[in-house]
Amino acid sequence: MKYRHKLTILLVVASLVPMVILAWYSHIRISSMSRRNEVEDMNSMLEQIREGIDSQIEVYSSLLNYLTYSPDIEEIINEKDIDNYIAYQKYTEIADPLLSVPKSYHDAILQIQLFAESIKVRHEYTLVPLAQIDKEWWNDRLSDDMKIQWLVEGSLSQIAAVRKIYRGANVEAVLCVTLDYDKLFQPFENIINENCGGMILDSDGNIIYRKENFKDEMLEKAKDSAQIVAALDKKYASVNSLSEESGWHFFLYKPQSVIDSTVSQILISEIPLIGICAGLILALGLSFSRLFTRKIEELTENMNQVSQGVREVTVYSDSEDEVGLLIRGFQSMMDEINRLFKEVYESKIALKEFELKALTAQINPHFLYNSLSIINWMAIRSDQTEISRVTLALSTFYRTALSKGKDMVTVESCIQNIEAYLEIQLVMHDNDFRIEWKIDPDVKGEIVPKLLLQPVVENALEHGLDVKEEGEKILKLSFVQDGNDVLLMVEDNGAGMDQAEAETLVTYQAVGYGLKNVNDRICLLYGEDHKIRIYSKKGEGTRVEMRIPKGVLQSEN
Repeated sequence: MKYRHKLTILLVVASLVPMVILAWYSHIRISSMSRRNEVEDMNSMLEQIREGIDSQIEVYSSLLNYLTYSPDIEEIINEKDIDNYIAYQKYTEIADPLLSVPKSYHDAILQIQLFAESIKVRHEYTLVPLAQIDKEWWNDRLSDDMKIQWLVEGSLSQIAAVRKIYRGANVEAVLCVTLDYDKLFQPFENIINENCGGMILDSDGNIIYRKENFKDEMLEKAKDSAQIVAALDKKYASVNSLSEESGWHFFLYKPQSVIDSTVSQILISEIPLIGICAGLILALGLSFSRLFTRKIEELTENMNQVSQGVREVTVYSDSEDEVGLLIRGFQSMMDEINRLFKEVYESKIALKEFELKALTAQINPHFLYNSLSIINWMAIRSDQTEISRVTLALSTFYRTALSKGKDMVTVESCIQNIEAYLEIQLVMHDNDFRIEWKIDPDVKGEIVPKLLLQPVVENALEHGLDVKEEGEKILKLSFVQDGNDVLLMVEDNGAGMDQAEAETLVTYQAVGYGLKNVNDRICLLYGEDHKIRIYSKKGEGTRVEMRIPKGVLQSEN
């Protein structure tokens, strides 16, 4: 093994021992603290929610007590032989406001009902004959107690506070406040977040509310509250609180694995401390090893620069060891590469540039634009509007096609180029086809390669619409945003072709600048995932789709 590797192994082993000791100590200490804090937080949260629900229950209990001893209620209960008209008048003027107004102040109250022997005919939802109490879901669960009884049916999501009113040993009336189950327990539901569960038992041990945001086979198999509580003691961190107001027992629990994951996260947060210890050891060791490997690192850096295009050798060594021989050999190799590069590559590049400039000089854009401007002026002077329109379209087409020598243009410039091209084609085709545009204003500023659509539009006209014999000829062009792409689409309702034939169009090399050239150019710039998609059906038309990533190559342009 080289000495560099030996030093590396020595540093790793020396760092591993203190890190293992520190991690073990931190895990033992923080695990205990985290579990204790988690349970304390759960207990504090449960107490707050329980007190909040108790305060609501106390409000509704006070309301029920107030109504029980209200003189108006006592008057309704005591007046048994009363004229129906007078009874209706009293019910409407006294009972209805008394039993309905609290609903406007407490949104959890669904309705308040008085069941009494004195009531002969049911009045709205507030006054009911005592004989009809058997129809209420809570009647069978009422005891003979004179206190307020809180009755909950969890399966039906119903809750009611009921109080019996006695005259002697007989029940003369019953007051019932029916509450919204979900609103009453909403505060408790709000604290049951991810990987947490909660349960409320009544004084008889029946489950009146239960919710878990996780699945557990042991809890699912539990048949009653006793089995659930036993399961919680085995594999859950749980807290509970007893309500003196209602006698309900509140439970809040969380899987032990969730708390353990919190412990792991805390342990991960201490890794920087371990890293500092390891860093000190590494820094001391690397300061010595760097003295022996400095020249090799300089040579590596110089080779990286060469791989990025810099052909200059910046490292030097007159040492007679292997490192010195390697550096001098690298320098000799780069000198030979530079000589060959200058002799062969640069001379050929210069020749290509001269040929390109000579070709460009043959097409003088200013001469072309001036000539077209003169033709347009002459056409206007001769009152030849058709010639003027074609000349202006041709000028716009070449201006947007040449685009001052740029390879990338905006979508707006691409649209102007196609509009000019189609203006000329409409004159050539005697306006025998219609154009439909769909342009998203948000994509006009995006950058795309120039001259992408002209070959596609030309094919749509020549091989699609020109061979269509019957019906209206329509050419559709779309420039819209599709996710992170700009979607360019050309669609015609021409003759169409089989889908298998359509998929071969991008592989066929035409005489001019055809679909294959456009597809190769897109794949070269953006990759194979953005190749041209062609969809066609014989007798129905063809659709060509191009997807250009938004913002790509914009900085290079």
